[in-house]
Amino acid sequence: MNRISVYLILMVSSPVIAADMQNSQSLITDCYQEWQSRGWTLGEDRRPADSVAGFREGIMRICEARTELFLQDQDISPYIQGRLRDLAPYVFTATKEDIKQRILQVKDRTDYPMGSDRLSE
Repeated sequence: MNRISVYLILMVSSPVIAADMQNSQSLITDCYQEWQSRGWTLGEDRRPADSVAGFREGIMRICEARTELFLQDQDISPYIQGRLRDLAPYVFTATKEDIKQRILQVKDRTDYPMGSDRLSE
């Protein structure tokens, strides 16, 4: 491939890559804001979950994983589907890859209806 061809490919693909990254970040932000609007609380003192740094970071990892699967056409909603008790085991310790693997495992089970992609039973 000559230099002109490479340059043309880069020139055409760069805006597409930038648009994909912007779309991805927008979906991650939307996912997080939608989760935040639920007003989840933790513990007996009912502390807002979004005020706990580790919990916030874990939710962001879940949003990133869901967005990546959604953009790969995995029939996964980019928004969190589970409840607090479904997500709690994954929020503080799971990596993004662990989360993606679990979402796909649950989605592929035959005892779940199509589109059901919660993190746990």
